[in-house]
Amino acid sequence: LHLLLDSPAFPSLLLPQHHHPLQITMAEDYRRMDGAGMDPFPLVKQQVQSSVRQLEADMATWRDLLKRTNTHTNQSFQRSHRSVRKQLKQLNNHIKALSQTVTAVESQRARFPNIDDEELENRKNFVTETKTIVEGYQKLVNDPATKEKRESDKRKVEALKAEPENDFSPIGDGRFSKRMQDQEELEEKQDDMLEDMQTVLGRLGVAANNIDLELAEHKELLKELDTEIDTAQGRMGTAMKKLQKLLGTSSNSKICCLLIMFLMVIILLAIAVLG
Repeated sequence: LHLLLDSPAFPSLLLPQHHHPLQITMAEDYRRMDGAGMDPFPLVKQQVQSSVRQLEADMATWRDLLKRTNTHTNQSFQRSHRSVRKQLKQLNNHIKALSQTVTAVESQRARFPNIDDEELENRKNFVTETKTIVEGYQKLVNDPATKEKRESDKRKVEALKAEPENDFSPIGDGRFSKRMQDQEELEEKQDDMLEDMQTVLGRLGVAANNIDLELAEHKELLKELDTEIDTAQGRMGTAMKKLQKLLGTSSNSKICCLLIMFLMVIILLAIAVLG
């Protein structure tokens, strides 16, 4: 276990310091980008890099506490463990969001002319590399050796509890230990509920982004239809002027011209609707 904890399996990235929290909804930012030409990816990339740096620092503390403390009774380790789990969950969600934006740009290249193929490839590489780092820390937290260390610490505490308690007992008041354990379990349940809520909100954001993309496509189709109708109206105006010149003095010729004009209107409307 100590060899695993001391190994530099996941070296720190040389990333710039940044302390803003990850509060950007990628779906909303890409709606703004599509309407006003703003690209949220660089800002979110910086924030993800900052979160990875914070995770690396917290993981160093987590590994130190895991090695030298009793993880079952040490509150610092328990707080660190909850924080690391929460950060991993959040980073996984943001990596998924970034991956979805890359997929959206890749599948609709015409809508994002400012993102060339080289930039798109760099974004894909960033998502892949960040995902590898996060998965590495996730594996370390869930490693069987980590689980065994925590269970071993728990067994030690339970063995001491079974001994007669006195004023010099390293465990202290058993009731206090029980209350502390109950509080920890409650906090873990609350963390799990918050993580579930965040996952649901992330799914809603993805659904909203998909709806927005579909609306944009329908908007483009309506624009094309308006253009075709305007063209048909222009042609109709030209035909009307020519018909006015062709109208003769006899009523029969006027009636024929009106019928021809009516037929042309129907044909042009049919072409505009069906074409």
